[in-house]
Amino acid sequence: MNLEDPSPSPRTLEHRLLRLLQAVRDTQDTSARAELNMLLRDIPEARPIMARLMVDEQALISRLREDGIVELLEPARTQKPAPRMRTRWFAWRPLTAMTAGVVFGLFGASVLLGFGLGGRRTEKVTSLFVESFESGPAPLVTGVPQQLNQWSGDFSELVGEQQGVRPVHGTKMIRILRSDYEGKISSKRNFQGDLMRVVDVRPFSREINGGEVVLSTSALFNAAPFPETERYDGVVTLYALGELGSTEKTLLEDSLAHSYGLRPSLDRNPGTWEQATSRLQLPAGTEYVIVKVSVRRWPKDKESQSSLPSPVTFAGHFVDDVRASINIRNTTPAQRN
Repeated sequence: MNLEDPSPSPRTLEHRLLRLLQAVRDTQDTSARAELNMLLRDIPEARPIMARLMVDEQALISRLREDGIVELLEPARTQKPAPRMRTRWFAWRPLTAMTAGVVFGLFGASVLLGFGLGGRRTEKVTSLFVESFESGPAPLVTGVPQQLNQWSGDFSELVGEQQGVRPVHGTKMIRILRSDYEGKISSKRNFQGDLMRVVDVRPFSREINGGEVVLSTSALFNAAPFPETERYDGVVTLYALGELGSTEKTLLEDSLAHSYGLRPSLDRNPGTWEQATSRLQLPAGTEYVIVKVSVRRWPKDKESQSSLPSPVTFAGHFVDDVRASINIRNTTPAQRN
């Protein structure tokens, strides 16, 4: 990957971050550490990827606890332990002080991203949840959720491997079925199947009202082979809210801010998953964020939206591995002699 590349792919960026982290850990390579900090400073997408990799590695927590320094970590705010992932990249050895300086920042303490004329800038990244749908109830099909930690949205089901599509982790994933939900009354045509969750960000209210706080989310999408005449995208949307109670009709107008992120088109290879991401700087007054992951059917070529059925039914479209983290940035004024 080239640092001048304005938009490296998530997979390429993740591979580079892993290589640099290993170099810092295993050989105390100062140039690798400098490049790692440069990536984290200059490429916003690198920070949530790095945070996710760190949260995934339960072996790291065990290593820190054995070394007697786990108390340095910020009290966990995650809803549940993250599943193990990509362990082939890591074979944790005793951490050097240099490596620990990188790792602590990704778990909640401050990580140094760089110096500028304005002083030292630090960023604190905290995982909010990692959802692979391996435990807990199936999502509700009643539209916008009205309570914390409950998935709800359009018609969907909790499934295992099917139609050549395997879950990213474990044995379960969500299959999106339709673009409507129980009791929906609307004359508006809808072409996407939604799955939503409310995130409580009130523990970060002081930082939200007085600093720069960004919520980052990613989700993986897949599909069984579908006709060449059809096109589907994976979408992640974030809505910042001051209170709960929004409906599908009022969600956009109730939001203090909202964000649509990277929206990849789904390919016809059931062996690959496509990642969609979204980031939203939370405005003052934000207490909750609704994370919405969607599969959207788009017209293809000369096909018009009016020719598509409504509601849309999805023959084999899946969501898995939904992740959210919160990034708090601070700048310490430079000290003058």
